Amino acid sequence: MARRPRDNDDDISLFPFLSIIASVIGVLTMMIATLALAQMDTKDVALIDEYESTSRELTAEEAAVAELQKIIDDRIGPDAATLRDDLKKNEKELTQLLKELQKVQEQLKEQEKVKVVIPQLDPAQRESVASMQGELDSLQEELAQLEKELSERAEASQTRTSILPGGSGVNFTPHFVECAAGSIVMHTIDPPKLIRAADMVNDKDFIALLEKVANGVNDSIVFLIRSDGLSTYYAARKLCTDRDIRNGKLPVVGNGRIDLSHFVQKK
Repeated sequence: MARRPRDNDDDISLFPFLSIIASVIGVLTMMIATLALAQMDTKDVALIDEYESTSRELTAEEAAVAELQKIIDDRIGPDAATLRDDLKKNEKELTQLLKELQKVQEQLKEQEKVKVVIPQLDPAQRESVASMQGELDSLQEELAQLEKELSERAEASQTRTSILPGGSGVNFTPHFVECAAGSIVMHTIDPPKLIRAADMVNDKDFIALLEKVANGVNDSIVFLIRSDGLSTYYAARKLCTDRDIRNGKLPVVGNGRIDLSHFVQKK
């Protein structure tokens, strides 16, 4: 069976149309690219160029600074690294101080914004100069009275406390040692000697007194015990008992000075 011949007159070629479309798309793409490039800000491009140029200059300057630093280190010697570390440390401290100063300045500015309101007093409540002067005179008078009382009390505290002989055992030679809080007073020395309780064992005068009483026939140490010297008395008595040294005690009433005139007259 014979094939029907193809009718070439009915065929339509799309190649020219597609070519036109592709050409139009290419032209539009080029136009868009051109418009985009034209719309780019020339200032931004200049800034980019300037940034790159500045970066290159900074790099060159850093290299120059490093070279100069190396020359300086060579001239200074082995202490260069230490000095450089000190400079960095000082720079950090200075930066910290500047931050603190800035913070204080900001706080001061905030305080300056606060308005201080002074309350208004009623004129009737305000004290006159005359009334204030009167109160001052009254206070000065009270102060003078208190000073007088204090002086009288001080004089009363300096009164003498007499030690009187009494009881049995009067046929001995007493050597008086006053026991107070944290110290003893040797009345066998003129003027009396104050010795700390912790120094009794090493004090040469007190040791000499112990030896004198230990070697004497009728000698004895008499401890005069203040109201706050009981612990001191126990420590001193232990020194005597450990050495078999004769000793006795008398309580002292009050805080006045010890008066041993009765024993002196007896002797």
